[in-house]
Amino acid sequence: MKILITGGYGNISWWCTKRALELGHDVYILNREQTRLTRREIPKEAFVINADYKDFYSVKECISKYSFDVVCDFLCQGKEDAQRTYELFKNKTKQYILISSESVYKRVPDDEPMSENAQKYELSEVSPYILGKLESEQFLTDKCNSEKFPLIIVRPGYTLDTILPYSIGQNCYTVANRYLNGKPILIAGNGENLWTFTHSSDFANAFVCLFGGRDLSGESFNIMGDTVVSFNKMMKVLAKELRNTEPYFLHIPYQDALHLSQFMPNDLMKQRMQNAIFDTSKIKSLVPDWKTNKNEEDIVRIAIKWLNEDVRRIRINQELDNKLEDLTKKYRDTL
Repeated sequence: MKILITGGYGNISWWCTKRALELGHDVYILNREQTRLTRREIPKEAFVINADYKDFYSVKECISKYSFDVVCDFLCQGKEDAQRTYELFKNKTKQYILISSESVYKRVPDDEPMSENAQKYELSEVSPYILGKLESEQFLTDKCNSEKFPLIIVRPGYTLDTILPYSIGQNCYTVANRYLNGKPILIAGNGENLWTFTHSSDFANAFVCLFGGRDLSGESFNIMGDTVVSFNKMMKVLAKELRNTEPYFLHIPYQDALHLSQFMPNDLMKQRMQNAIFDTSKIKSLVPDWKTNKNEEDIVRIAIKWLNEDVRRIRINQELDNKLEDLTKKYRDTL
C-alpha cells in the first residue's frame, strides 16, 4: 500500500514509519525537512515530500500526482488544520487516520478505565492543546458523517521514545539534569495516581494493523500499552536509570504544581495528578495478537540512551529550571 505520514520522524511517528516500511508498504513522509536534533533520522527507504504542512497550496502541488491508500496525520491540530487537511485529502486517500490524544477525555471516576466512549471535555473548558484535538475530531467526524470522509481516530496515551516521563516538568532534559545534580525529584500531589505509559514501538505495532482491510470509517481507537504505574514508581525508575542511587522525592501540593502553567497548561497538569487508565479492548479485539513488549524500565532506558548519544539532544530550559528551583526551595524548607 501507499502510506503518507505527516511528520514521520517524531516521538511517535518515527516508529510508525519504520513498522510500515518493514511490512513492505511504500511510505511517503510529508515534512519541511528541517533539522531537528530531538528527532530520529528519517529512514532512507521512505520517500520524502518536502512541504510545509500548514501551506495549503505548497502541499497541494507536491501531492498532485499522488493518491494514497492511507494518510496518517500526526500534525493536525485545530479546526483550520482539519479544514485544510480535508480539502487536501478528501479525494486522495482510502483511509485517513487522525492521531488525536487521550487528553480529550474528562477524568470522570465512573469512566475508569476510559473507553473510546468516555466523556470528553466541552470546547469552552480546555486549553489550546486539548481544544485543537477536540476541534480536529469534531470537524472531521462531521465530514465523515456528511461526506463519507474515510476518517479513523486514534488516541495515544503518554507515549515515549525520545522523551522522558516527568510528573512536573517538560519533555526536555531540564528535569533529568536536575536529578543528575542531586536536586530533589518533584512529584505533583501525592504521586500515587496511576498512569499508563507506552513505548512508541508498541504503539506502532498496533497502529499499522489499522491499514487497509475492513472498513473502519467513523471508528475511534485507544492505543496504549499495558504498563500502568504510579508517578512515584515511574520517578523511582527514572532516578535508577540516571544512576541516582539516593533519590530525594519532594511532593508538591496540587495548587502550587499548577503555578507552572507557562510550561504546561493547567488542565494537562491537573490530569497528571489524576488517574489515566484506559480500556484498550477495542484495538485488542481488532488485533488479538498485539501485546506490549516494553515495561517502564525499558521505556526510560531507551530514551536516556538515545538522548546521551549526542550532546546536542540535551536541551536545558533555564526558565523552567529556575521555576523548579523556586518550588524546591519553598517545600524543602518547610520539611
